[in-house]
Amino acid sequence: MGTEKEGQWDQSVADAYSRLECLIREPTTEAELFSRLIRVYLEEEEVRIRQKLKRKSSQRISRVMHERVGEFLSGQLAGLSFQVIDGLLFMKKDEQLVGALKCIPDLGSYDTPSWNATLARFAKQYQKRFNLAPEKLLFVICSLAKSLDAAHAKELTGIDVWCGAALTTPAYRDALQVYVNKYVEVMDALPQPVNQVYFLSADVHPNALACQLLRGEKASLPDRWLRPSVGDLIQFLQGRL
Repeated sequence: MGTEKEGQWDQSVADAYSRLECLIREPTTEAELFSRLIRVYLEEEEVRIRQKLKRKSSQRISRVMHERVGEFLSGQLAGLSFQVIDGLLFMKKDEQLVGALKCIPDLGSYDTPSWNATLARFAKQYQKRFNLAPEKLLFVICSLAKSLDAAHAKELTGIDVWCGAALTTPAYRDALQVYVNKYVEVMDALPQPVNQVYFLSADVHPNALACQLLRGEKASLPDRWLRPSVGDLIQFLQGRL
């Protein structure tokens, strides 16, 4: 980049971080974690620009994301130690494994009916690689953007919408939560899904919000958090200490 463009980019980055700090009006547990995830994407975009890469590194994002989640949880759970290995956050108390957490930014091309198969695949993968019992595996799904299926919602709960994205609109706020609760209850990929699968945002993706901040566009944190959320995760882990 030329000197002038570098200066403009540096200012855009500085403004993005400053605006991010201003977004947190209510310092909830979920908002704090979500803002940390946004920072991961901001930092990765800095790396991409500086190194003149075509795209962000999903592998690096995964590693840093799990490190930041570990740092966040260590501030909430003083009795646990954390270690990131191959995209998985291991949590131990006195060298005994309490659980291992997989943070999924979004379910991407995994539309809602395939969530169960997706989590089952992860469980099988980590059981084979780390000899990790399925009941020790926990998930945090950061965003449901682009991964909701209207037909499946109707099949499972009777909710009738014209497209999956409509489920993230304010009119369907309660209906979406009912759907998420119902689907988690019927999952058979994990032994106790209601204690193993946690969520953050229904529609706002941390990467998309990071891009908005860098472009100077209007941006805001989610005004609601899906349940079970990170606060519930922390309570669950506290019960194991």
